[in-house]
Amino acid sequence: QTREDACVLNYEDDELRRRSRDMSCQIAWFSSKQKVEHGVYLDQERNLVYADQNEIICNVSECQLLGIHNYENYMAAICIAIHLHVPMEVIRRVVMEFRGVEHRVEFVANKNGVNYYNDSKGTNTDAAIKGIQSMNRKTVLIGGGYDKKADFTEWIESFDGKVSYLVLLGETKNQIAETAENCGFHSIVMVEDLKEAVERASKLAKEGESVLLSPACASWDMFDSYEQ
Repeated sequence: QTREDACVLNYEDDELRRRSRDMSCQIAWFSSKQKVEHGVYLDQERNLVYADQNEIICNVSECQLLGIHNYENYMAAICIAIHLHVPMEVIRRVVMEFRGVEHRVEFVANKNGVNYYNDSKGTNTDAAIKGIQSMNRKTVLIGGGYDKKADFTEWIESFDGKVSYLVLLGETKNQIAETAENCGFHSIVMVEDLKEAVERASKLAKEGESVLLSPACASWDMFDSYEQ
């Protein structure tokens, strides 16, 4: 890259900050934890701010997507769009209107005051952790599936008081249940298939809560793919 090019970097990564000193290109930072001089950051009022002009783009409450990882994705995309001279009013409109992609913490419907989310792309524990971290209300979580020999401890620990019930299905349901019990989580419901899982979850979820399908496993024990 030359001085005409831009590199968009996460300011929270120590290694990237160190390596940036040797880069000859323009650097745009994004940060979800602190103010940056050049780039976009999330301030204490949860505004996305374009630092170079001290301009508020929008508040994340106006965005369609949930979760810090999505706010970081917004900021990285904004940095790229600014470098490509996209007008700020276009950036602002797209950021607020973009509804995400299918199967990734995808809002499905609100039924009887309960929000339903499809995160079937969350087929490993790391992805499923991001899914539960995106939830901003009490959640009935549907998980389990094909056994990829994963350890589910970190996933269970990420619940952080958000998960009211864990509805389990698939090959891994007994293993996950055992891990959850060992982690001190006991609100577990076992089911035989996805249809039953959704039916049970809809009965367990109270008005103002969410139901999230984020299995932390592949679906090959029951389906051809996460998409199916």
